[in-house]
Amino acid sequence: MMIVGIDPDTQAHGVAIFQNGELTRLEQWPLMELMAWVQSVQSIKYADGLIFSIENVLANGFVYARNVQSSGAANAKVAKNIGQCQQSQTELMRMLDYLGVPYVLHNPAKSNWAKNRAMFEKVTGWNIQSNEDKRSAAYFGWLEAKR
Repeated sequence: MMIVGIDPDTQAHGVAIFQNGELTRLEQWPLMELMAWVQSVQSIKYADGLIFSIENVLANGFVYARNVQSSGAANAKVAKNIGQCQQSQTELMRMLDYLGVPYVLHNPAKSNWAKNRAMFEKVTGWNIQSNEDKRSAAYFGWLEAKR
């Protein structure tokens, strides 16, 4: 089974690829590059399947307790960024639906590994360069891999 963890983002999604429960790849891909990769992987016809495990940023309000800023302008900027990430997730799901690739959505979790590199490395064994978006994607892929 190949599981692809995704942290939706506006410019490029955080992407974590798990094969047989093991993290094998971390990437940052814009939608079209991700689509090309999915199409190339689909041609291999993985026997056990392919599934995307996506952080559901659509579940977020625009401004919530953890991201409240000190001014209205700053709150508006946060809300705009969240809205853009939500649109990116929507486009990703449309692409996956079009390609016939299944996915599951996971509610955002403040305990994910985005800011906790040590925990990420401990759980996954990955000690190659990573960033917050990639570690977040790995967390959501891991949630599906451990099922």
